[in-house]
Amino acid sequence: MHNKLCQLFCTAMALSSCSLEPAEYPASTEPTATSDSLIILCEGLWGMDNSSLALLDHGVLTNRWFQQQNPGHKLGDTANDIIQVNDTLIAVSVNWSNIIQYIRPDGTAIAATENIPNNRRLATDRKGYLYVTSYADHGYVAKINLRTKLIVDTCHVGYEPEGIACYDGRLYIANTGGYATQTKDHSYESTISVVDTQTMRELRRIDTGCPNLYGTMSVSGQYACINSAGDMYNVTPRCIVLNMASDEFRVYDFPATFNCAYQGKFYMIGSAYSYITGTYTYSTHNIALPSLEANEGLGAYTAAEETIGQMQSPYGLYISPYTGHLYASDARAYATNGYVYEFGRDGSKLGSYLLRGVNPSGFVAVK
Repeated sequence: MHNKLCQLFCTAMALSSCSLEPAEYPASTEPTATSDSLIILCEGLWGMDNSSLALLDHGVLTNRWFQQQNPGHKLGDTANDIIQVNDTLIAVSVNWSNIIQYIRPDGTAIAATENIPNNRRLATDRKGYLYVTSYADHGYVAKINLRTKLIVDTCHVGYEPEGIACYDGRLYIANTGGYATQTKDHSYESTISVVDTQTMRELRRIDTGCPNLYGTMSVSGQYACINSAGDMYNVTPRCIVLNMASDEFRVYDFPATFNCAYQGKFYMIGSAYSYITGTYTYSTHNIALPSLEANEGLGAYTAAEETIGQMQSPYGLYISPYTGHLYASDARAYATNGYVYEFGRDGSKLGSYLLRGVNPSGFVAVK
């Protein structure tokens, strides 16, 4: 994102107002909507400045939606995460552009926070602050005031932090040590940093014993689902479910590379890569809460299991809180246009959509 464009959006934001009340998500009630308005984030390719947003609006796909809503402007280079902060604000971390881009639910860009290099994953406390992890300076988390869009504090954590969750005034940050294969300074991390949101000081680290806590972290109440990618040689991937109320956790013997939460369950597609064989293997599981009982497959979403088994490169998983529809993406060859598939609550396949975007990884269903 160019500085001039960021300044323009920041000025527009200063002249407008938005509610910082949390978005209302139906948590335990049965969804009543029959179709979604779904924003799809495509990461693009590193260094190619081709990140994009698509809109799947009640079955109608609009590719390059961000460019249409903001003529002449691009989203940026290598977008990593997207979250809905509240009913009027959505945040996108754009890693290689070093910005957090803010948009309205209609896709209009309204502001940006600059100078967060190598930013990765996002979380909000629903109280007017956004938190973002960064690989820069060995690894830290930044706190952003959503009214001013300015960084108000930072805290160093473990090496190359990834997933982040906010619970009861604390941040839980999954450390990867992701550059361990490129540097002699450190090895893979196996810890979760716990940070106080008010003081932005690290309180403690929880050692999971599982290396490389990489990828998506989903949250259901007091529970967080974290993927351990292993070392891709002899240490195999694992899934970790952390009880953020007690710091207790359980480790499962399968990966949770792409995971999401819906109505008291975690759903996941696991991707295990081996440098020894040069191959990927994929799996699907679900974990019930609070029993922590794990089962193979995606529960009622039977057609999704079959489709995922036929994908070239599964790359994202999401269940809409409004419809209960499951969405799974296929990055294919990682350098070509990806697919998104939609499945109903009854397990049926509802549609497949060819994107004009590379590496579809993030989803947000809006009212």
